[in-house]
Amino acid sequence: MKDLNWRLLNFTVNRGSMNMAIDEAIFRCFDGVNTLRLYGWNPSAVSIGKHQKIFDEVNLNSLRELNFDCVRRISGGGAVFHDEGELTYSIVTNLSNTKTDTIEGIYYEISEIIFQPLEKLGLSLNYEQIHCPSVFSNGKKISGNAQARYKDIILQHGTILVKFRPEIMYSVLKARAGRTRENMIESVYQHVTTLTESLNKDLSPQNVAEYLIHYLIKTSLPQSFIGELTIKEQQMAEELASVKYESEDWLYKYM
Repeated sequence: MKDLNWRLLNFTVNRGSMNMAIDEAIFRCFDGVNTLRLYGWNPSAVSIGKHQKIFDEVNLNSLRELNFDCVRRISGGGAVFHDEGELTYSIVTNLSNTKTDTIEGIYYEISEIIFQPLEKLGLSLNYEQIHCPSVFSNGKKISGNAQARYKDIILQHGTILVKFRPEIMYSVLKARAGRTRENMIESVYQHVTTLTESLNKDLSPQNVAEYLIHYLIKTSLPQSFIGELTIKEQQMAEELASVKYESEDWLYKYM
């Protein structure tokens, strides 16, 4: 990314509907200020891609029994389980701020804002596209990413796995066709990793977020500043959360 001013938002924890509403509000209110947001989920939640059918992806009975949320994103991609051990990021910027012009290249250029500081902790990272543009550490997936675009404005959000619980994940996500729940859990352990595992440190989403904010503002984004949502963004987020993201019309849009 080009050397620009960035607004960095401190780590917050919200319900799924509010998390997606804040991301969309920042995206829709973009006025040239590039924004990086870091957040967690409480309760845990499943987010499904913009065009997915909820009944194909989510075990709704298990979701209700566990008192977890489900929300539809405005970005594409597959269903994602957002647990208490996940740190999620979102970045809103303008296409003119990127140095590359391919869709895949832009994904990874934006991802590097987040993951370059994590490499300084000792992570060995590489970028590949498997189901979605992803980040890998020692051959295992540690992050998946998705985008929404309007004209030349980009919203990219993605996961940073700090810890995970595959058994809980595949209580609420349905196994792929031809696979059992046990197969999917085993596959997660074989092909997915976390910051805690990769760095052999007991980490939380909050202290990883604090490290990232400190590193970015001191080192790689020296023109950045700690900011807050504008009044317009906050008001729009509250309206979107209640009118859109908590509505059955949006969640069950594709049957």
